[in-house]
Amino acid sequence: MRVTDEELVGIIRKQPDPMQSSEMALLISRYSHIIRLKAVKLGTKDIESEDLCQEGYLALFDALRAFDEKKGSFSAFAGTCISNRMKNAVIKARGKLTKDDDFDLGQVADEGTSADDYIISKEANEGVEHLLSFLSPLEYDVMKLFIDGYSYKQIAEKLSITPKSADNALLRARKKLKQLL
Repeated sequence: MRVTDEELVGIIRKQPDPMQSSEMALLISRYSHIIRLKAVKLGTKDIESEDLCQEGYLALFDALRAFDEKKGSFSAFAGTCISNRMKNAVIKARGKLTKDDDFDLGQVADEGTSADDYIISKEANEGVEHLLSFLSPLEYDVMKLFIDGYSYKQIAEKLSITPKSADNALLRARKKLKQLL
């Protein structure tokens, strides 16, 4: 039985140490692909896609804290938070927006990356890395490239394998991760 994002958020909020929970790892895994795709799409010469990914994960954690189930779905809320934070990061990188522009003081405090946000982001990445450590080297490489937004053909070219081998490795990796979660 698949747990909805809203149920997952409720479970995570009740955890004594949410970052160490398998539910948090599941939530991160559900949104990693979306974050990577948005980051690749928005990445420019002014800001790298990896920096945008970090902003996306921070926005996901902010969404987890701020979500109100009475106002709609978590996926729509998180998607909006992720997109807005990434777009703001691109604008800031271009030098067209400073912390003081168009924000009230409450928003500025939430936009900044605190030490806690940095630690949460780092732990989340470590959680994903821990999950990927259960994969073979090929499965790991294929999964990382897939998460980074590469197509099967691009993965095959990068790893010097056939697209079918990339597809098979990704299927095995998904199966292993699904069993783990």
